[in-house]
Amino acid sequence: MKIWKDGDKHGITPPDHFGGLNVLDIVPFAGSNFCIQVSKAPKGGGGELHHHEDVSQVFYIASGALTFDTGKQRFTLTRGQAVLFEPLDPHYTINEQDEECVSIVITVKQ
Repeated sequence: MKIWKDGDKHGITPPDHFGGLNVLDIVPFAGSNFCIQVSKAPKGGGGELHHHEDVSQVFYIASGALTFDTGKQRFTLTRGQAVLFEPLDPHYTINEQDEECVSIVITVKQ
């Protein structure tokens, strides 16, 4: 068993992300093949269009709303909704709402 108590810490803005988006590793990779992050995006915060070579990511919207763009499809998810991006799936994110969006992001290495 492992317990993490880092939820009150301040995260970082990863490279190629913008607008004050903040990501905190709640469960870091640290020797495993997955991590869990809390991503907080204020209005205008998000991530540039990118893909991952060898990871899958699930974005679960805990509060607010987040707009995704894959280059072929654009959609907005709200509280309680989720999306899975498999390796090589392009995705761009932006919070177009007035309220902050809080997402739980689960990343799994293939």
